[in-house]
Amino acid sequence: MDIQEYKSKMFDVVNRFAKKDRGAKYVRHWDIHLPEKEYTVKKAEEFGMLDNVKTAVDVGTGVGMLPYLLMQKGIHVEGTDIEEEHTGPIYKQCCDIINLKRHHLYIYNNKPMDFPGKYDLFIASRTVFDRECLQPGELFDWQFFFDDVFQYVDKVFIKTNNAGRGRGYPDWLRPYLYNPGGEGLGKPFRAWYIHITKEKWAQDPKSAK
Repeated sequence: MDIQEYKSKMFDVVNRFAKKDRGAKYVRHWDIHLPEKEYTVKKAEEFGMLDNVKTAVDVGTGVGMLPYLLMQKGIHVEGTDIEEEHTGPIYKQCCDIINLKRHHLYIYNNKPMDFPGKYDLFIASRTVFDRECLQPGELFDWQFFFDDVFQYVDKVFIKTNNAGRGRGYPDWLRPYLYNPGGEGLGKPFRAWYIHITKEKWAQDPKSAK
């Protein structure tokens, strides 16, 4: 399915719903959100996150734009999200366009994930589990997260929802962070990106190995 057919089918879905229904804006504002996902895939490639990747899981997949782009590269992709009773019907109907297999997954701070399987790549964008879902003053435990997630995947690439100065990220995490602010890009591209492999994490002193 080429990009024009995909776009047409996505609009067919959202046009059946109100403009403010959850998920509609990601399709209606196509010229903002598709380039954001394309940039995410581009940076993943530049950091080697797609090298030798045959399977991926898009965590918090939403309307499934990121899986569509990865599928165009021959990658088998599955997605995760929370239950439809919380997201509304648009997410699932958009994901059905590309026959995306979706799993329910919650990520809680300092708690093991009930992960749906093993994959080459964990990819996510606009994450909320590491900020918005935390209690005031609470910091996400990336050390615990990496020890947990690398039981299931070989690479992690995350575009966070944090476009600020990066306060709250521990110093040991800095080698795995990237921010495109130096490229002169603003929102929605500007954010903190996390790129790390299982091999690199195993060599990190913070790793439980």
